[in-house]
Formats: sequence, structure tokens, C-alpha cells
Amino acid sequence: MTNGEGQAARVVDSVGDVSLSDRAVHDTHPYSERLRRLSDIIVAFNVAGNVSDVVRGLGDELLQLCAAERVDVDVRRGERRTEHHATRHEGHDDSREAAQIHVDDDGGAPARWRMILARRNGSKLGDLVLSRSAPPFTSDEISIAVQVAQVAAVTIENLDLIDALRDADQRKDRFLAMLAHELRNPLTPIVNAVAMLDRVAGSHSGIARVKETIDRQSSQLVRLIDDLMDVSRVTQDRLELRREVVLLREVFELAFEAVRPMLIERNLHLTVNMPGDSIGLYVDPARLAQALTNILSNAVRYTDPGGAIRVDVHNTSADVRIEVSDTGIGIPPDKLEQVFEMFARVYDHGSRTPAGLGVGLALARRLIELHGGSMTAHSAGVGQGSTFRLTLPRVVKSDPKHAQLLQVDADRSTTSAAIPALPLPMTTPRFVPLVSGRRVLVVDDNIDAADSLALLLEREGHQVTVAYDGEQAVRVYAEQHPEAVVMDIGLPLLDGYEAARAMRLAQGSHPLLLIALTGWGQGDDRRRSQEAGFDHHLVKPISPRAIHALLVEHTRLAPPAPTR
Repeated sequence: MTNGEGQAARVVDSVGDVSLSDRAVHDTHPYSERLRRLSDIIVAFNVAGNVSDVVRGLGDELLQLCAAERVDVDVRRGERRTEHHATRHEGHDDSREAAQIHVDDDGGAPARWRMILARRNGSKLGDLVLSRSAPPFTSDEISIAVQVAQVAAVTIENLDLIDALRDADQRKDRFLAMLAHELRNPLTPIVNAVAMLDRVAGSHSGIARVKETIDRQSSQLVRLIDDLMDVSRVTQDRLELRREVVLLREVFELAFEAVRPMLIERNLHLTVNMPGDSIGLYVDPARLAQALTNILSNAVRYTDPGGAIRVDVHNTSADVRIEVSDTGIGIPPDKLEQVFEMFARVYDHGSRTPAGLGVGLALARRLIELHGGSMTAHSAGVGQGSTFRLTLPRVVKSDPKHAQLLQVDADRSTTSAAIPALPLPMTTPRFVPLVSGRRVLVVDDNIDAADSLALLLEREGHQVTVAYDGEQAVRVYAEQHPEAVVMDIGLPLLDGYEAARAMRLAQGSHPLLLIALTGWGQGDDRRRSQEAGFDHHLVKPISPRAIHALLVEHTRLAPPAPTR
């Protein structure tokens, strides 16, 4: 018994405090059944999920072990109070009325016995009262009651500590999410301002150097914010999966959507080779898309403009194998495993500066492993490009979930026939044709961000209107029916989700491209924006060139909206 456990209980009776050694002397005779039961109780307490279970278990077990007629447990932790009143006889009045006190003529133990449950620091945690009409409680019964109560008191305190840590951890995660969101907001007008400097720098070398410095450092801040979001989850192994049967194609669409602006901005050529048959997976689609996005983002980050990225998908008897290859800077042979270590940053010291916190690939591998797969890195060396190979178990005919896959595939086919979706990009162009003239609505409650983006899009030849809250945005859309809306999510009066739904309802026959431009970039955020009707989900800050590229792509996919 530890010192902390020894302080977990004090015995008192109706007269006052009584020393444990005076009242509870351990008997050396074997009580194997009681010891076995005590061991079971300790195990049960250790796996209890909440304080109520421990308090209930303490009362019910002592009712049997000590042959009591009634056990009252009252635990108080601040403003929280947990009580349990266990009685032996059915129909017994379960009030707080105290049982009759009996003391034998020889001064033996009373038939009403009370213990103060105490914390490790000696402060009071609660009360435990055992009662019966006769005979008095024996020293053996008191001894085992003390042991059980001590374990219960320590368990309750541990559960409170765990709850406090969990609450603190959740508050920290909420703080990090809010911090990332708030940091992205001021970065957006900074990125827009850098794009404006591009227009005015001209041949002035001084302005050009200043612009390049701001651009480089703001990009580094964006990477740090992105990595910050996932550090705690990886280090504490608290990643949770919400599995469902999905098509691999759908997961790829989420991942490609996230990296498409970077591909266009860096003028990279992406090729995807995927079997024509449906590949089913039992995965968390948001988390798997996050892993694929991290792998693709890594390839984009370390491939020079004009380079190429290739994705090959192969079926095996029970798995799907995915290879992501790039023509980037490559990886030294002795660093191939190091790239998956948390905070590892392997780069060519001659031409590269470290990017991010080194979390992306570590997180990607962990997510793949949680899905029952594996991930490895391959490279012929520095300057020779890299290949990341991952395998995932797929849903096959012998799998009980195969029927779900058939239904998902059928639903996808029906939906695609009714509402044609953007095709999965088998390739991306190496350049963006300069097509302009779209009517665009920019919506953001950050006035600097909205106005600077509007100014840049106007310089590209678009006709731009600005709104600063959700209600105003819906009114403007109903009046003007712009062909594209670039909208923040966290808007006053009406948030971006509701505004997007309202615009979709009012769309009618008018073509509409809805782009979410937000500081929230987790999997659930992307899922919610897709459900609200957004076509693209971009995380702040994003280059205005990338937004212009999406507007250009929309120009190629849809005819101009009729003028009102």
C-alpha cells in the first residue's frame, strides 16, 4: 500500500476519530474467497469509466462482503455530488434516515460504522456508512471495507484527474484550432498585398526583393500553422477513425481538391492512373483523404515548377497499392526512414530551406497504419525524385461489407447520372490560359481580405462585388446572380454554410461556382462545406492566382451565366 493510498480513508464512529490500527487489525487466517472477490473489485474499479460506476460498485460490493443491511456512499467533488444507497431488503425505504446504532456490552465494534473517504492530500472526498441491526461488524469486515474503500477513493481521484486532463486537452485543441483560424485571417490580406506588389514592382529590384521576402516568410507561416493543428493528435496518439464503406475514387477527389490550387500555382503536371473498376475501402474518408493530401502536398512542395507528379493505383488480391512519384529533389538513401519521424525535415541544404514542422508524412503514415495499411519511401538519391508507396486493405467479394460497397457504387452511379460531377483529374495542365470576364461575388467579414482580393480579381478582368456578412451576400446573389462566389465560412448574421445553401436554392438555371475560402481546414470542415453546396474548399491564405485559376477552369466547364 502506498502512502497516498494509506491516506485515502479514515475511520470514525459516533464518538469521534478512531485509529485504523485500533479498529481494523488484519487477520492472518486465509479468506480465499474474500481475497478473490477483493481482487475482482480492484480490477473493476480500475476499468471503471466514471465516478458513478465506482460509487455504485463500492456500495453494492460492501453490502455483500460485509453482510450489511445498508450502505450509504456520498462523494463530493466541488459542486459535483455523487450518492448511492444500497439496501439488502427489497422494498426498504431508501431515504437518508440513519439506521439504529447498536454497541455490544463489551465495547465491541458498533453496528453502524462510518469511514471518511479522503484524497491523497488528506482532504475529505466523501463519507461511507455501513449499517445493520445486529450483530456488530467484525474486525475482518472492517478491514476489508477499509481496503475496498481505499481503492475506490484512489480510483475516484484518478478519474477526476483524468477528466481534468481530458478537459484541458480539449481546451488546448479548441485553442489551437481557433489560433490557426485567427492567424490565417490576417495572413490573407498579406498574401493579397504581396500579389499586388507583383504588379507594381516592375524593374525596381528593391521592391522585388521586399516582395520575395514577404512572400517566402508568409508561406512559411502558413506551413507552420498547418502543421500545428496535427502535432498534439499525433504525439498523444488520439487520432480517431469514423469508418464507412467508400470508393477510393471519392477519397482521391477530396485529396486532389485540396492540392489543386498548389498544382496550378506551381505549374506542376499531375497524372493519375487508376483501374476502371470500383475499388472499395472500409475507411474514414476524411482521415484517409488527409493522408493522401499530405503525401501529395509533400510532392508539390519539393518539386520545382514545371515538374511532374504521377499517381498509380494497382489492385492486388486483397489490397490496393498506391504509388505517388515526383520529379523533385529526392531523398538521400540514409534518410528514407527518417522522413516519417515526427518533426523530421529532410531537404537539400544547397537549395532548400526547411518547410513546416515536419509533421505531414509522420501523420500520413500513422493514418495509413490505423487503417491497417503500410507506407514506405523510395528514392534513387538527391535530385532523383521520390516515390511513396502505400497499401490499404480493400473490400473484396468475400468481405461481409461487399454488399455495402455494391450499394455505394450504385448510389454513386445514380447521383452522377442525375447531377454530373466534375471529373477526377486524370491530368492537370502545365499552364493556365488567361481567360477573364467572370462576374464574382467576394464575401468576407475581414474587410482588408475581401477588398484586397476583389481588387486583384478586378485586375485579372473579372467584375467583382463585395459583401461583408452572410445576409448581405444572399441579397446580392439574389439581385445579381454572379457566376462565382468566393466566400468565408465564419460570417456574421448568417454563416457561410447557410448562405451557400440559400444561394443553391436561389440558383435556378444560372451556373454557379461556390468556393469556400476559410481558416478552417480539418476533414470535418471540408465535409460540411461539401454538404452545404460548395464546389471547392480552400484554406486561408491562398494565392489569388489559384483562385483566378479556378475561375478560369470554371470558364471552360460552364457557359457564361445569362445577364439579368
